Amino acid sequence: MKNTQCNTMMLLSIIIFYSLIKSSYQIVYSCNTSDSCGCSRNSAILTKIVGGESAGTATWGWAVSISIAGRYLCGGSILSSSWIITAAHCVKDTTASQISIYVGSNIQWTGSQSRVVSHVYVHPNYSSVGYVNDIALLHLTSPLTMSDPNLSAICLNFVNSTIRMTEEWPSVNTTVVAIGWGTMSESGSSPTSLQQVSLKIIDRQASTCSNLIHDWQVQLCAGVPNGNKDTCYGDSGGPLMMFTSNKQWVLVGITSNGVGCAQAEYSGVYTRVAAFENWINSKINGADSISCSFYKNINRTLVNYLTYFILSIMVITV
Repeated sequence: MKNTQCNTMMLLSIIIFYSLIKSSYQIVYSCNTSDSCGCSRNSAILTKIVGGESAGTATWGWAVSISIAGRYLCGGSILSSSWIITAAHCVKDTTASQISIYVGSNIQWTGSQSRVVSHVYVHPNYSSVGYVNDIALLHLTSPLTMSDPNLSAICLNFVNSTIRMTEEWPSVNTTVVAIGWGTMSESGSSPTSLQQVSLKIIDRQASTCSNLIHDWQVQLCAGVPNGNKDTCYGDSGGPLMMFTSNKQWVLVGITSNGVGCAQAEYSGVYTRVAAFENWINSKINGADSISCSFYKNINRTLVNYLTYFILSIMVITV
């Protein structure tokens, strides 16, 4: 009897000890699944380890794998059923019909759904010199089925323009997460499974950032002090995300460029999404308005034609 009690106590002690160790090296981000954006089917779990790690199934429902003519190119994020956001340098000078997107899976080039792009909107002030305004929107030929449990949209959390013009947002040292199918190291190969990495927002005046960005109001830096964590080749266009007090993931950056990968003296550079509120809204709302007007005009023309046809028949009959 005593041996049984001892064994039980020992087992409980081991379980408790294991739980304490596990909780000390991982963070679970539980969001509100009833929200319309910024929450996936499963909670994201990130470990406090050096480098990146494979993402859990259905934890980043807005993750997009973008290819051109069957070749992996970049990452992106779902904004809505018809819109994908990515980096301008990924799709500039590319024919829309050559671009395919894959969503709903952590495996590269696969997904529960895929679509062809109907139109590419590259920011008009994008410059390949310094990757300033490195942002683009992709309009899909047909909407994604957002009722798919593996899909969700990322939130956009725009901030007051006065704040954007005078201070950094997100604030320095804020924890952010980047995801993508990029290489694991400068000389490494691309993984087939989606990777995730936890980073910190770096002060724009820090030595690891100041020489890399050309305009801090539209660019930001993220990384870690010792350089062991970073995005890498192939991660371009993917999201840099922040978990808010509302328990939602919001898109704060787009993976843009950097010097090498995970180097201690260089941070990664990201497009500051909050700076492009007006441009994003104008493109999305404008395209929807054009689409609605187009179909309204078609319907109006059909109605007029049918009316004329019916009246002609009536006249002939009489």
